[in-house]
Amino acid sequence: MARNIYDNPDFFAGYSQLPRQVDWLDGAPEWPEIQALLPGLSRKRVADLGCGFGWAARWFREQGTSSVLGLDLSQNMIERAKDDTEDSGIEYRIADLQTLELPEAAFDLIYSALTFHYVRDFERLIRMIHAALAPGGDLVFTIEYPIFKAAAHPQWIQDEDGHKTWPVNGYSIEGERRTDWFAKGGGLSTTGPWRQPSTP
Repeated sequence: MARNIYDNPDFFAGYSQLPRQVDWLDGAPEWPEIQALLPGLSRKRVADLGCGFGWAARWFREQGTSSVLGLDLSQNMIERAKDDTEDSGIEYRIADLQTLELPEAAFDLIYSALTFHYVRDFERLIRMIHAALAPGGDLVFTIEYPIFKAAAHPQWIQDEDGHKTWPVNGYSIEGERRTDWFAKGGGLSTTGPWRQPSTP
């Protein structure tokens, strides 16, 4: 089972107060751009990988999807999603994306927001997603931008001119990143998105 900071009580309490959790999708600044990438949703079968509190799953159903399967590693997330959802067309399950297996050609859209950067074996995950998508299906996902874990001590600092700046003193270092975010080690990210390209 993958490491799951979201079931740490201190981390979950802090995470639950983020604008994107309090204000639903209106608190996610990237949401308008994500919507522009989405295909038509009427009668589509959707899987939401890393569904969190179920905000996107419920929104997908409002757009006319036939079903949504919401998967998340965190028991806290799944319990909150179930508590906030009254829709028989949405199913929530605890699942580890490191070992997840989905039925072949079972989904028209697979969606994931800010989750894939936790996955160690990204190639395996993508092969599984490809097999789980029906012909012509779509994958839409976002990941955390590497700059957020590019500092030895991630926090805003003041430069010589008095301006706030974000340090990037560890940007070119490959490998797993661990930072403290709400709880010790709460800002874990894996190697995948931060592996430097090989030189010819």
